[in-house]
Amino acid sequence: MKIASILYSKDEFAEDMNERNKNDLINLRRSQLTRAAYKVVAQKGYNDFTIKDIAVEAGLSTGLVHYYFKNKEDLLFKLLKEMNTNLRDGLKKTLTELTDPKDKLVAFCDEAFDLVDKEKAYFYVLIDFWAQINHDKQIRQANGKLFQSYRDEIAAILKEGLAKDVFAVEDVKMTSVMVISLIQGTIIQYIIDQGAFDYREIKEKIKEQILSKVMKEN
Repeated sequence: MKIASILYSKDEFAEDMNERNKNDLINLRRSQLTRAAYKVVAQKGYNDFTIKDIAVEAGLSTGLVHYYFKNKEDLLFKLLKEMNTNLRDGLKKTLTELTDPKDKLVAFCDEAFDLVDKEKAYFYVLIDFWAQINHDKQIRQANGKLFQSYRDEIAAILKEGLAKDVFAVEDVKMTSVMVISLIQGTIIQYIIDQGAFDYREIKEKIKEQILSKVMKEN
C-alpha cells in the first residue's frame, strides 16, 4: 500500500484500507496530531499557534490536519479530551492497585501534585484553555467534566473509607470540593509564581491537613 495514497487521497485511502485498518490509522493520526498540538500549545499559547505549526511538529501535511480535524477549535477540543482521559486513566490504574482508603487518598494527592514535575506543560496548556471557557461551550464543558471526575474519585475514596470505618466525614460532597481546591489551588499558585513557597514542603503539609480532616480518631 502506498503511503502517499494514505496521506493525500481520500478516495484511494477508502479503496486500499479495510474498515478496521482505516479506523486504526485514523486513531493513530489523531493521536499523532494531538501530541504535536500539546507541544505547540505549551510553547506558543492558545492564541498564537497555527494549523501549520501543528503539521510541522507532527511531520505531516497541513491538508492532513484538516482532513482529521474540522478546524483549529476542533483539534484543541480533542486535545483537551485526550489530556484529561490520559490523566484519569493513569490515576485509576494507580488506585486500583491499592486497597486501603487512606493509601488511596494519599496516592491521589501524590499523583496530582507530582504532575508538576511529570507534565508541567499540561498546566500551561490547561490555563490557556481556561481562558477560553467564556467563549467556547465545549471547552467549558470539558473542563467541568474533568473537575467533576476528580471530585467523584475523591468522593468514592471517602465513601469507601466511611464504609470501612477508617474515615469520619460528615459531608462527602463538600469534603471532595475542599480536597480538590487545596490541591489544584496550590498547583496553580506554584505554576504562576514558583518562588513563592517551597512546593515539596507545602505538598506534604496539605496532605497532612487533608488526612487530619477525614481520618477517624482512634
